[in-house]
Amino acid sequence: MSAEKNLLRGGRRHSGGRRLPLAAAGFACLAPAALVLSQSGERPSSAPMGAATTAAGDASGAARPAPRRAIRFELASSGLPTSGSEGMWKSDPVLADINGNGFADLAALPRLAKGARVWTGDGEGNWTDSSNGLAVPRTSCGGGLAVGDVNGDGKPDLVVGDHCTGIWVYLGDGAGTWTEVTAAMYPVDLVEKPGDELSEKLVTGAEDIAIGDVNGDGHLDILSGGSDEGGLNIFLNDGTGRNWTRQASSLISRGWANRVLLVDVDGDGRLDVVASHSDGPLVYLNDGRGDWFWSASGLPTPMMQGLYHGLATGDMDGDGKLDLVVANWVDGPEVYFQREHGTWQKAPEVFPEMFGGAVGLAVADVDGDGRLDIAVSGRLQPTGGMVRGLFLLLNEGNGSWRWARDTGLPSTGLMQTSGLSFGDIDGDGVPDLAVGSGLITETGPPGASREPVIAHRLMVWRGRRTAASEDGSVAAPGAASVDRGGNGEKKQ
Repeated sequence: MSAEKNLLRGGRRHSGGRRLPLAAAGFACLAPAALVLSQSGERPSSAPMGAATTAAGDASGAARPAPRRAIRFELASSGLPTSGSEGMWKSDPVLADINGNGFADLAALPRLAKGARVWTGDGEGNWTDSSNGLAVPRTSCGGGLAVGDVNGDGKPDLVVGDHCTGIWVYLGDGAGTWTEVTAAMYPVDLVEKPGDELSEKLVTGAEDIAIGDVNGDGHLDILSGGSDEGGLNIFLNDGTGRNWTRQASSLISRGWANRVLLVDVDGDGRLDVVASHSDGPLVYLNDGRGDWFWSASGLPTPMMQGLYHGLATGDMDGDGKLDLVVANWVDGPEVYFQREHGTWQKAPEVFPEMFGGAVGLAVADVDGDGRLDIAVSGRLQPTGGMVRGLFLLLNEGNGSWRWARDTGLPSTGLMQTSGLSFGDIDGDGVPDLAVGSGLITETGPPGASREPVIAHRLMVWRGRRTAASEDGSVAAPGAASVDRGGNGEKKQ
C-alpha cells in the first residue's frame, strides 16, 4: 500500500423554526436525486436536487433551464471538531435526518480517533454530539459510512467501513444511542493463507461502503471496497442487520477501491456497482440472478494505481442516462457520459484551472437552473502546505463546467481534504456542503502558514441563492468571503 493512498484515502434562511419536509428517499436530506437510493432499490427520479421546473419550452418543445442564481456559502459548523486531537476526517460525511426532527444530522468517520461520530443538527448550523455507543476499542482509520434502516424497524442505523478493521454495523434507537451488532466484518474466505497475520490484514480493511437492496428481498445489503486487497464485495442482509453473507460473484476480487456506490446505472430497476477502483473507475451491472457483469468500456485504465478517489453519478448532460463523475488525484475532476450499449465517453476537461488534483467531489443542482453542478476538494497547484481548497463548478449545459470563484468557499488555505457530500441542513431546498478535512499535510515553503484558514476540521457550508446572475458567482450583499482566489491560469 503506497504512502499516498494511506494519506489521502488510499446530499440560508430558516422558516421560523418549524419542521420542514425532506424531499429525499430513506433518511437522506435532499441529497441529489441521482445519488439517492430508496429503501426498495427503485431507480430514483432523474430530477436533480433543487431543480426548478418551468412550463415554458423552446421552439423544439424542450424545456428551458431556469434562470441561474448566484450562490454563496457560509460556514455553519458550530459544535463540530476544530482540532487534530478530535481526529482527521477521512470520509465522505453523511447528511441525513437521523433523529426524525426534520433537519439534517451529520455522520463522519475519523482517522486516528475512536470510531464514527454523529451530530444532530438544529437547522441553523449548530451541531450536538449524538454518538453514544459508537466508540471502538482501537483507533479508527477512516473509511466510509452510510445511514439506512438495516433491520426494518423504521429507525436509521449506521454502517461503517473502516480502513483498518473492516465493516461495523450499529442499530439506532432514533434518539442518539447506537448498539453494535456487527464488528470487524471482512471477506474471510479471500484470505490466501488462513492464520497468517499479514495475509489476513490485506483483506481486512474496508476503504468505503454503500448500502442498498441488491437482490430485491426488501433488505439493505452492503457493498464494500477493500483498503489493500479484496476488491469489491457484497454482503447480503438476512433482514436483522446482524447476520451477513458474502455473495460469491464476478466482481473484481483484487486491489482496493477508494469509493463505491450502489445505483441503477442502466435503468432496469436493479442496483448496479460503481467504484473508484485502484485500476480505474469500474461499473458492474446487476444481472438480476445474483451476479454482476463488467460494463466499463471507455473508462480509463491508468498505469498508476489508486489515481481515482471521489465518485458520484448523475445525469450531467440531460439525456436521461446516468453519467459518472470521478476525482483524479493528479488531473482533477473528470466526467464520463454514458452512451449506448453501456459505453462511456469522456467529457472535455472539466476544471482546466486545477493542476494539483482532486480528492473529493459531489454533484447537485446548486444554482437552481435544472443542471447538475460539481463541488470538488483539492488544490490548484501541486505545492505543499495549507493549499487545499473547495471549488464549485457550474454546469453550462453544453457539456462543460465553469468555476464559480466568488462563492465564499476557500480556494486555498485548508489542510488535506478527503470527502464531500451535499444535503440540505435547513430545509430551504438549496444544497449545503459537508466536508471532511484535517488530514496530515506536508510542510509548505518557508514562511508559509502552518494553520488552516478555517479552524474546523469537519465543516458544513450552508448554501444561499441570491439574484440571478450570468455565472452564479455574484456575491450576496454583505457576505464575507474567505475565497483566496486562484491565478486564473488554465491548462494548455
